[in-house]
Amino acid sequence: MAKIFHIIKQLIVKHKRLVPCVIYILLLLAATINVSLQGGAFSYVFFYVVLLYLPLSVIYLAVSMLLLEVYQETDNRILYKGTAEKYQFVVENTSIIPVSGIKFFYDASIAGFVNDFTTETFRFLPKEKHKIDTEIICHYAGSYDSGVEGYYIQDMFGIIRFKRKVKIPIRVHVLPVITDIAHRDIMELGDNTSSGNLFSLAQHENYLGNDIRKYMPGDSLNTVHWKNFARTGDMFVRLPDNQETEMICLALVTELMDGSIESIERRDKFLEYIVSVGEFFGMRKRPLLVAYYDKEVKTIVIDSPQSFQEFYLERSPRIGNKHSAGHEEELEREISTKYGNVHILREENY
Repeated sequence: MAKIFHIIKQLIVKHKRLVPCVIYILLLLAATINVSLQGGAFSYVFFYVVLLYLPLSVIYLAVSMLLLEVYQETDNRILYKGTAEKYQFVVENTSIIPVSGIKFFYDASIAGFVNDFTTETFRFLPKEKHKIDTEIICHYAGSYDSGVEGYYIQDMFGIIRFKRKVKIPIRVHVLPVITDIAHRDIMELGDNTSSGNLFSLAQHENYLGNDIRKYMPGDSLNTVHWKNFARTGDMFVRLPDNQETEMICLALVTELMDGSIESIERRDKFLEYIVSVGEFFGMRKRPLLVAYYDKEVKTIVIDSPQSFQEFYLERSPRIGNKHSAGHEEELEREISTKYGNVHILREENY
């Protein structure tokens, strides 16, 4: 007997979602048999209550789903990977009937909440507006939909369960973590001049040449050609020379994102790699040209901490949000034509 009870318990745990449905069917059978054998007002009331429960529940749940509004937002659209950012979730019941049995869900592999409210089941009174303030932590760099994906709504006994996606998901741009992951590769690139990764690009240097022009208000006195002033009495300033500077050029070939966790992980690794490369050159004030596709071929030279910050905060979110699929040849052709030999970084390899 104990073994039979153990088997029944295992079946109930395994098929927990079916238990309310089985109970409902048994109640309907009992109500049908009762009304057939006994009749009477109570038997008919009980029979019709059980019989109409499912269709009325379907109508109730459908109306509730249509009249439930969900909003979510973060303080900033550009977030940092692995860092808790302020997040607000707002639910409003716009109907005149109460809504119960609401449970929200999200993709925990992409992000997580500091206080996870999705473990709770919610009930909203007519015209009630409920706000939840918490923090969200995004696990991957790049641009993707995060936060609450949707919600489940079910009847009071859990027989019927509907699932609905939120109308407007929250789109985040997550900055990658800077690591030393690329340092060994960078040293190999810089040392191996025969690999065809180095080329010359005209860059303005800080020292002055022989070309001059008339002094204008705001010009630095350090650039004034004092010998010429002593000779003529007219103030001229010396212009910087254009010098040839050897630098590495990286062309970024990004793939089309399909929303899968595999593509998000690959974009995360790719962004982490390129910003680590950029940080290496920027902090050491060594010139690096990065080319990528964003509606057209665009470039940025990283040669200082300031230019790296621009690349990290402004350009990397664009790279994380865009792709060069279908434009690889255009990107490679244009960069190779302008700058000579180019080192290609393909996202598919990460």
